Amino acid sequence: MKHYYFYLSLITVLFVKSSFSQTEGSAFTYTGMGVTTPFARDYQTLGINPGNLDVTPKYDKTVTLGFAEIGLSLYSQVLTKPELRQNIFREDIKDFSQAQQKEYALAFANSDNAIDIDATIFGISIRTNGAGTFAFSNRERVDFYSKMGDQVSEILWLGYTASYFDSLIVTTANGGIDTIPNTDNIDPETLARVQQGITTLANSQSLSQLLQGTKLGMTWFSEYNLGWGKRIFESEKMELHGGASAKLLIGRGMLDITAEGGSATAFSALSPVFGVEYGSYADQNPSAFDSTAKKLKPVGIGFGFDLGATIVFKKKWFASIAVNDIGKITWDGNLYKLNDINLTNFKNPGLESVDFVNQVEQLNGSDGLLSWQGAEKRTTSLPTTA
Repeated sequence: MKHYYFYLSLITVLFVKSSFSQTEGSAFTYTGMGVTTPFARDYQTLGINPGNLDVTPKYDKTVTLGFAEIGLSLYSQVLTKPELRQNIFREDIKDFSQAQQKEYALAFANSDNAIDIDATIFGISIRTNGAGTFAFSNRERVDFYSKMGDQVSEILWLGYTASYFDSLIVTTANGGIDTIPNTDNIDPETLARVQQGITTLANSQSLSQLLQGTKLGMTWFSEYNLGWGKRIFESEKMELHGGASAKLLIGRGMLDITAEGGSATAFSALSPVFGVEYGSYADQNPSAFDSTAKKLKPVGIGFGFDLGATIVFKKKWFASIAVNDIGKITWDGNLYKLNDINLTNFKNPGLESVDFVNQVEQLNGSDGLLSWQGAEKRTTSLPTTA
């Protein structure tokens, strides 16, 4: 997978100051609640609380414009701040030894990791004398969350040398092929000649069994949001403001894996810009794109709306409530669902960096851990927040 949606932050970082956190799990613009709900203003209140649009600003202004703004949040129970920076800025990505891979396999199992990127390409708000305030914004919204189960974490990090595989296929000195037992004390020279790990069908497990304890989600939307807010009531001591916005969502990518209670579901819909090759999986897929598809061809489309209200008391005290992302999106391009086969062989050497995108790549595509089958359409609800 090519790391295109991370390049978004590289472009916008020239215009903003980004911050890094190991304790905040989501960007404030996604929550629609908390301290930002009463105080966001102008077009920046879209996606937070449209009820704030017509609240009198600190400075008297009719039109507000903005370009190339970004909100960025990272969270990890495992990675240090320098390693989180590696994920965003592609800094000093390095190969790991097998011992380091084993350490990360244990560390990433059952740990939470998340990245949220909210980049405003363009925003504008226009305040009128009697009709309220109107606003529009175009944003790119990227959300990533992962929590790996024990077995899938080991396989992703150790690849074909994971304990799940009883035997290893290696090349010999004369160019032939040999099969050796998979043990913990294989010398580095032999390890370098490993081609794949295998296990017998009798000892194998289904993908839904291997994925147990795993929750992984990634979405990328292009959002076009049009909002309106107005002062509904005003007295000497109190003001009541209300607002609403409607949004068009263009889906650029989605990966959703949930495995618990002995069962598992997995769906993938990625535009060609991700560079994922599905190989033979695409042959019988009614929603597959052909080789001439544009890089950013949408894989889904949806509609949603936000509602909000704000009370201002004595020009000093604010109380707000908002409900955001009410709606649905239909994924009908390049859509795949899990083919729950038994895993008997694996050709990948395991993860060699802490890059979250590499983790997704190791799961997806024709050479990834998961097996896919084509799907025509899937409709999901937007992540409504209040």
